[in-house]
Amino acid sequence: MRATRSPRTTTAARLALGLLGTVGIGYGLWELVTHLPADQLAGLIAWLGVALLLHDGVLVPLTTVAGRGLKRITHGLGALQQAIIRGALVCGCVMTLIVAPLLGARAVLQPEGPASAVNRTILQGAYGASLLLMWLGLALAAAAGVAAVGLHGRRKVTKTRP
Repeated sequence: MRATRSPRTTTAARLALGLLGTVGIGYGLWELVTHLPADQLAGLIAWLGVALLLHDGVLVPLTTVAGRGLKRITHGLGALQQAIIRGALVCGCVMTLIVAPLLGARAVLQPEGPASAVNRTILQGAYGASLLLMWLGLALAAAAGVAAVGLHGRRKVTKTRP
C-alpha cells in the first residue's frame, strides 16, 4: 500500500521551502549590497538584465522552434525518447553558446606564427576539441537513452503465477 501525504503536510512543506528560499535570496541580496561597490553592483545588474533578455528573447524562442521541428523529424519515437533528444540538444547548444566566445577570443587574442608571443591572459585549452568531445558524449548518451527506452518499451512482460 502506498503512503499518502495529507494536504496539510504538503502545504506546510511548500511554505517552509518557500520561506527558506526567500531568506536565502534576502541574505544574498544583503551580501551584494554591503560588499560590492556601486559601480560593480550596477555592472552586475546590467549583466543580469542582458542575460535575462538573451534567455527570454533568444534561447527560449530558438529552443521552441527547434523542438517543434525536431518533433516532426522524430515522429516515430515515443515522447520520452523525443524528450531525451531535445534535452541533449539543448545542453549541447547552451554549452556551444558558452564556449563560442572563448573560441573567438582565443583566435583574436592568441595569433599564431613565428612573431606572436604567448598571451597569458587567455585561458589555455583546446576549446574546439573539448566542444567536439562534449557533443560526441552527448550524442552517445542520447542514443543509449533512446535505445534503452525503446528496448524497455518492446519488452514483453508476462505474469506468471507460482
